[in-house]
Amino acid sequence: MNVRKQVFQIMGAIFFGNFGSSVFSFATSLYILQRTGSALGMGFTLIISPIVTLLMTPYIGYVVDSFNHKKILVFSQLGTIVALIIFGFLLIKFAKYYFVELIVLLVFLKIADSFLQNTLQSSVTQLVPKENFQQLNSMVQSSNSLATVVSPLVGAVLFSIIPFGYFAFFEVISEIVTLYLILLVKFGTQQSRGVSGHIGESFISGLQFMRKNSMILVVSLFIAGLNFFMAAMNVGLPYLQIHVLKLSTQQYGLTESSVAVGMVLGGIIFQLFKRQFSVPNAFSFMIMFAVILSSLGVPIFYNIGSSATTIFYCFANLVLGCLVIFINTPLIAYFQTEVPADYQGRVFSIQATITSLLIPIGTVIYGVLFDLISGTWIFLGSGITLALISLVAVIRMTNCQIKCNFLPKKTSDGVFQPKTLRGRLFKSLTNFAIS
Repeated sequence: MNVRKQVFQIMGAIFFGNFGSSVFSFATSLYILQRTGSALGMGFTLIISPIVTLLMTPYIGYVVDSFNHKKILVFSQLGTIVALIIFGFLLIKFAKYYFVELIVLLVFLKIADSFLQNTLQSSVTQLVPKENFQQLNSMVQSSNSLATVVSPLVGAVLFSIIPFGYFAFFEVISEIVTLYLILLVKFGTQQSRGVSGHIGESFISGLQFMRKNSMILVVSLFIAGLNFFMAAMNVGLPYLQIHVLKLSTQQYGLTESSVAVGMVLGGIIFQLFKRQFSVPNAFSFMIMFAVILSSLGVPIFYNIGSSATTIFYCFANLVLGCLVIFINTPLIAYFQTEVPADYQGRVFSIQATITSLLIPIGTVIYGVLFDLISGTWIFLGSGITLALISLVAVIRMTNCQIKCNFLPKKTSDGVFQPKTLRGRLFKSLTNFAIS
């Protein structure tokens, strides 16, 4: 297997898929705002994602754990292409029903995207050797970020040139390229044995698996919690920079794009390290993230001018984006390594649902807080809380590892022995010291 070729093909598929979707989403927001003149319609389209994710969680995990992954990817792409073509013609012929048509399309696209993302995450064991998991994950995240940087620029240019109905056909081209690259990717033998029982039973068994595996549950909740605290940036930075610090929209746009640029840069830097980062390493990077997060409100106290403020936020966002890669990559690789293949679809689906629910909750909470309290104290409190949670998670995971390594098990001759080699070595050294 040519690992390098595999990685670049997967990166290309991720980039073109997200690029087309992001351009279309950008144009959709502008189109609805243009047609309705109200933020309510645009807001309604934004709540579709968490609702669909919540409702589809049991089904997505069941399908991914039960069927051939490459076939799932191919059929989800074909379904997306057909849906976009139908929508494009309907919007051109029946433009007055645009809102209903858009809602139906967005629901369908979200379902297809959920299958695509979950299946790709669960397929890593079939795509590259174990020692390349982190490399692939970091490059995938960088590819996502690159699409995030480029798509608004392309979307804005196209929106001023072509009618909105033709955006669907633009994404069709992008999805066809994605499908072609997926077909080129070589999948290994699928280790999943399928799921017994109906969908409800399989979903419950996935929840029970996470509950019984403390470390997996801790990591899953931690990833979701990180997205909750990211809402402090998503809500607070625009409010702080535009309304409080009076930065121009161009300056704000520059600082906002620095996060995605940092993630692209983080993926490149990650490749330079010829080592595997552990979960405790990820939590250490999270503490660094928390320290920078707590400092984002500092410019309120010092009148350093708009240019210096812009440079400060560009640098902070660049580092935060880079740290996101170093946090997420080891945690995702941990799931892919430790979760059995026939549970990965359900575990990733449940984790994505928790995350998608916490993001709007965090947005609402921080939206209220920034109206009531100074941004300096909100960022400081969020950073301290996140750092404490990271420390608790490290302690919890250390306790779990101690239990896994040193709790004894009964052998066939009735003698209790530690479970692992490290545990047995620890016992031998202890016995030697006693003797």
